[in-house]
Amino acid sequence: MKTAILSALLLTTALPASAELIITYAENPNATVSSLAKTNLFTFDNLNTGVDKNVSWGGVGTFDQLYVKSTDIYGGAVDKGNPNGSQYSLQGAGTEVLSSTLTLDKSTSYFGMWWSAGDAANKLDFYNGSKLVGEFTTASLMGQLPDTYFGNPKDRTMDRGEAFGFINFFGDTKTSWDKIVLTNNNYSGFESDNYTTRVKAWNPMTDGVLPGLPVALVNGTQTTKVTKESLAGTHWALGSTAVGAAPGAPAPPVTLLAAFAGVIVLRQVRTRRQKAA
Repeated sequence: MKTAILSALLLTTALPASAELIITYAENPNATVSSLAKTNLFTFDNLNTGVDKNVSWGGVGTFDQLYVKSTDIYGGAVDKGNPNGSQYSLQGAGTEVLSSTLTLDKSTSYFGMWWSAGDAANKLDFYNGSKLVGEFTTASLMGQLPDTYFGNPKDRTMDRGEAFGFINFFGDTKTSWDKIVLTNNNYSGFESDNYTTRVKAWNPMTDGVLPGLPVALVNGTQTTKVTKESLAGTHWALGSTAVGAAPGAPAPPVTLLAAFAGVIVLRQVRTRRQKAA
């Protein structure tokens, strides 16, 4: 097993137990959709390629603008209806859309997406009103994933220097957001697909074990790696409300991370320009 790629930007101190937290997980390396139940799914397959304005996600919210692109080496999740890849959302990469904002009809405590070809210029922000709830970049999130997530899952030899994975964002019982902003500075491109959301927070007694690999705890712009100590006193702690307490749950997820917690390595990614051409 290769050593996990952990970002050097991660802090090692524990967050206070009273902090509003988002805990982020990745599904298995080949998953392009969430395994969480009772969610709403948004794909880009029924939109026109190019710029789309004021796009409605029925019953969920509205995107101010999107740039939709056909599948290529950098994006487009594979599914039964699109065995070669689907259309996907893109910010940057020479397009006129550098930022897309999803304004939600109701505050929610879960969001997931297939984040493909992750690079250092991608940024994802969660807001509750004007308050920044959580800020994510590839360096602080996807850079921690093991080598099995790198390269396009359609063919891992394609774009093998960048991470591809379905990422889940879980708010605790006190944490929700009503706006999500995806941004790229046009240095490369922010590719994503299969947006997934629901209003209710994760509940271990009804939802079961959180899916995937533990990645990080986030409080605003502060990112903390998942350890037993950093979980202590939080909604995610190993106790009566924890993953390990869910009916039929396997060993607590912190033990899964232990296999990847040895050596910190920085991965250099190649810059991509004008991909939308």
